[in-house]
Amino acid sequence: MGKSDHPLHSLSTYLGGFPPRVPRRIIERWVPARSSVLDPFCGGGTTLVEAKLLGHRAYGIDLNPLGVAISLAKLQPVKLDDVVYRINALAGEFPGPSAIDGAPEALRVIYHDSTLAQLCFLRNALGDKEPEDLFLRGCLLGIMHGKFRRGGDTAYLSIDMPNTFSMSLEYVRGYVKRNGLERPRVDVFAKLRERTRWVLRSGALAATPNGCVFIGDATKLDRVLASEGVRTVGAVVTSPPYLGVLRYGAFNWIRLWFLGHDQYAIDHLLDGTDSMDVYLSFMASFLSRVGQVLRPGGVAALVIGDVVEFGHHVRLAQRVWQELQGLLPFELVTIEADRYDSQAKTTRIWGEERRGRATPLDRILILRRVTTRYRHQYGRPRSGDRT
Repeated sequence: MGKSDHPLHSLSTYLGGFPPRVPRRIIERWVPARSSVLDPFCGGGTTLVEAKLLGHRAYGIDLNPLGVAISLAKLQPVKLDDVVYRINALAGEFPGPSAIDGAPEALRVIYHDSTLAQLCFLRNALGDKEPEDLFLRGCLLGIMHGKFRRGGDTAYLSIDMPNTFSMSLEYVRGYVKRNGLERPRVDVFAKLRERTRWVLRSGALAATPNGCVFIGDATKLDRVLASEGVRTVGAVVTSPPYLGVLRYGAFNWIRLWFLGHDQYAIDHLLDGTDSMDVYLSFMASFLSRVGQVLRPGGVAALVIGDVVEFGHHVRLAQRVWQELQGLLPFELVTIEADRYDSQAKTTRIWGEERRGRATPLDRILILRRVTTRYRHQYGRPRSGDRT
């Protein structure tokens, strides 16, 4: 994060998230005042936070329940005193070590028994409606695991491990044995108070304009929005999935356990863009839905990273537009290059040899919704939405 970024961005990391400056710059330049902003792949809610900070109504959609939980947490208009009061109330209700009953054995490698008992209790005690509980669930997801500080203490609940992703259990066991690690006895309620005070040090986001997050498929976003009473939006600002498989389930199995979801089911749900043909088909389906909800004249800004395919550098944003122009109700405004620091994106957490096909260069594809006739992706002409 940059020095001027709102503390809410630090509530929890999210694999594949982009720096706040990217959506901030897009919204400031391309989105008119008071226009609503939709992020159909909202992930950790970076676009939603920036949109609300700039005075826009923000809508988020994601298929990953982890992204929905984190985004929802960031948008809650909570007060510090109310959140701390709720933490203290939960601490008073904690039944003690018996709460650990039924916890997976795998987690006993990562957490001290007393810490795991508190996590098991909070997993069941936090509700799905009250703003304080939604906020606290996001805070917990952000401290489930992470690195020790230089002095040996920690802001997290686990043994020493990355805060960006969950290491596999097999790796954790070997890592613990090689390094002689001991599970730290951490008071979850104390760490929640600490985290809450840090994240809310500049206050929460205002209650208005409203922000909403929905779980759903971006290739059916028109139906997802309609089910929530939203017909059209003023702008779309998002970063679509990567070309290639990013295992959101396997890399977040600990956080998903806390949310009550199975990592394998999540990876199966989110899989499907591992070839250029499949990726382009996916983007065609997605953008056709964007064309149905984006108001005429509205901008769709897509942050798309370059890739290396069969040894060749592919400008994927240009490739998407070349394949889809004329098939969808959009005109090209521009394609901007955005070079970012090699540590800025949370996919750059492995060594150079582990980065797969991603490159340290994003391109921002800016499209404008038009009302002229266009060719259907299967060759039949149809009219653009003139509502």
